[in-house]
Amino acid sequence: MRLQVAYPTSEKENAKKVIEALSSLGYEVIEVKEKPLYPEEVILAIFSSKTEEKDFLRDLPWLEKQKEYSSIHYLHVMPFFVYSSKEEDPEKAFEGKAGELYEDVFSGEFKPFGWDFDSKNPAQEFARVLEDYQE
Repeated sequence: MRLQVAYPTSEKENAKKVIEALSSLGYEVIEVKEKPLYPEEVILAIFSSKTEEKDFLRDLPWLEKQKEYSSIHYLHVMPFFVYSSKEEDPEKAFEGKAGELYEDVFSGEFKPFGWDFDSKNPAQEFARVLEDYQE
């Protein structure tokens, strides 16, 4: 299965880890730069508690339009929150920048997926959640 991954420059290292993990699970992962290559397919939008909203939208300008989601029904964007549970509590992280970015950029219908780099199996629920985005 093919997945597209979009991320701001500041999240390059985290994105590499996610791409490697998903590739090892058999996914074909394509990095999205200017705009989605396959807009009708799932796009993982990677961010963390350190991601600045202005950088996120500057590096992923096509996501600015996502804020007007009703006019582009075909996009299947999965907010993909990456974190390290040894370093931060994801719920507390969402009380700060991460939560603000999520609320400002994504509509309520796009629920975030949490990827814990410290988990033995961070992709445990990924396939199930991915199915919801493919519908």
